[in-house]
Amino acid sequence: MKGISCNSNFLADKPVEQAIDKLAEHGYDAIDICLELAPPFHPIPTPHMHPDDSAAKRKQVRQAAESAGVAIAAMNAHTNLCARDPETRQANKEFVAKSIILGAELGAEVVVTVAGGKDAYGYEQWFWEWSIEILRELLPLADQHGMKLAIEAGSPPGCLVYNLETMQRLLATDGCESIGALFDPAHYHIRGDKVNEVVQALGKKIVHMHAKDATGNPENIVFPPLGQGEIDFDALLGALSAEGFEGYIAMEYEAFAWNFSKDQDAVLSSSKAFLDALVKKHWS
Repeated sequence: MKGISCNSNFLADKPVEQAIDKLAEHGYDAIDICLELAPPFHPIPTPHMHPDDSAAKRKQVRQAAESAGVAIAAMNAHTNLCARDPETRQANKEFVAKSIILGAELGAEVVVTVAGGKDAYGYEQWFWEWSIEILRELLPLADQHGMKLAIEAGSPPGCLVYNLETMQRLLATDGCESIGALFDPAHYHIRGDKVNEVVQALGKKIVHMHAKDATGNPENIVFPPLGQGEIDFDALLGALSAEGFEGYIAMEYEAFAWNFSKDQDAVLSSSKAFLDALVKKHWS
């Protein structure tokens, strides 16, 4: 296990350089940089970077991370790869392609995205075919730049990959052998999977983790602070360690969208302490 990262969307009120310094202040090992334009919750965090950022901006961010001793673990580039409109699909493909290149230039190892969501009436198989076609086009670019393209299962209605069964379907698809899995236990829990069994089933395919708690169901989703939901993180991280997980665990705090605390220092400190205790127990 490489260390504890943090999804930068919780620090969206700060420039990414200040977010990096804030994470260093609280002892985080890495940052997951948010590129997402419209995540499905409110308030919508401002993306910390864009794939079209200048060479000067990229250099500035990389130097800020190196100076702070904070690694850039991943780029979060969620978008809809199976949008019904062909022009939208192509634009979203370009967004992920540029995110792969940006991540490589910043020294990241993983670009996280999703298979997409059904955004109009149509046969489900159409959406699968559109997503697979684009993923097959993106994977050679990721391989070329030494990046791992990791797909996250999503719990909201309409997500194409939303549980263990659909993730396994994707990973077993011809031409998608090099895809990794972004493991966020909250989404699997919401969809009724037993998260420890997901870890055991996916094994080495898991290349990055979002540490996020959950309660509810797809029509009543709640992502509370770590330790306040229904997920047993002690057992979960024990299972992850047993499978030989070698990536980063990224604290992902989206609880602000459910009116939990927005105190950044308090949340960063308590979440880091929560994860540190379990990492020490299971990886020492």
